[in-house]
Amino acid sequence: MADKKKIIGLSALVVGGILFMAWLAGLLHFGKIAPGLTPITGPPPKGRVLIVQETEIPRELEIMGAVISPSLAQVSSQVSGRVEKIWVEAGSKVKTGDPLVTLSAAEFKARVDQATAAVAQARAQLTQVAADYQRYQFLFKEGAVSPQEFDAMKARYQSATAALSQSQAAVSEAATMRGYTVVRAPAAGVVAERKTAVGDLAQPGQTLASLYDPDRLQVEGEVNDNYRDQVKVGEAAQVSVPAVKFEAQLAITEIFPISAPGSRTFKVRTGRLQNPALMPGMFARLMLPLGHSRGILIPQAAVATVGQLTMVQIAADQTAQLRQVKLGRQIGGQVEVLAGLKAGERIMTPGE
Repeated sequence: MADKKKIIGLSALVVGGILFMAWLAGLLHFGKIAPGLTPITGPPPKGRVLIVQETEIPRELEIMGAVISPSLAQVSSQVSGRVEKIWVEAGSKVKTGDPLVTLSAAEFKARVDQATAAVAQARAQLTQVAADYQRYQFLFKEGAVSPQEFDAMKARYQSATAALSQSQAAVSEAATMRGYTVVRAPAAGVVAERKTAVGDLAQPGQTLASLYDPDRLQVEGEVNDNYRDQVKVGEAAQVSVPAVKFEAQLAITEIFPISAPGSRTFKVRTGRLQNPALMPGMFARLMLPLGHSRGILIPQAAVATVGQLTMVQIAADQTAQLRQVKLGRQIGGQVEVLAGLKAGERIMTPGE
């Protein structure tokens, strides 16, 4: 009896092993759809028959980019001084000449006062010398003074005149330097960034704020060198800025001739765009046109999804058969077929 049980167990093990190997080999499907054409039983589906044809399909290249401001201005100080007042914050709108930052003016006020006092002294001296010079002109005509004495007086007068001019120039220079203590907007725009605080020591050339013109924004992206011959100035690119749900078609206005040595890419820029929600630095996408090529487009409605597979119904006589297809880009209500269909074949599409 024990030997009989052993034989039965071994037989069951062998049969199970054979069934397992057959399943691994794909001989047992258990209801799965085998690859290829699968007839659909029953009456033909409702719809209309479409003959597949090749057509011209626009080719596009999607690249990443950013909103930029070519007019971004770095406003800096022309004199040194402590920051006394800040008139703006990031996002403030300014007009040409509006104050941005005020620096301490005590030192420059002292220079103006000193130069003004020097002007008053030089003017008084010139007044005295001018009277003597006028008197010497009369005496020289009368022969009461020698030519040497007259020339000496004339030199004193010219020196006093030059001293007054220098003092006046010093006043003008000191007043100009004092005016530089109020840093003003060079043009109308929006404050992109404030880079100083009250109490900071500003040095000549140090950037205190940056401005951009919201009406002169552009989108810039980098394109692989392989596409340089296909990207053309003047062609329209589809631009989107997801952060603010902005979409527009903008012409490509600039193509940079120099490629970045590290990435082997070159820059492209679009025309100007105006939208109060856009700001420099925002992420953007560009769809660049690359011409056309021949391919197959079918209605999106003709595509069915079976599990993770995309299928179409091939019309054959009075029945339809499922066929797997590989899809590409969606263009309007149509979708590109990369593999699985060829021109001349017939597919079923839903009826209207």
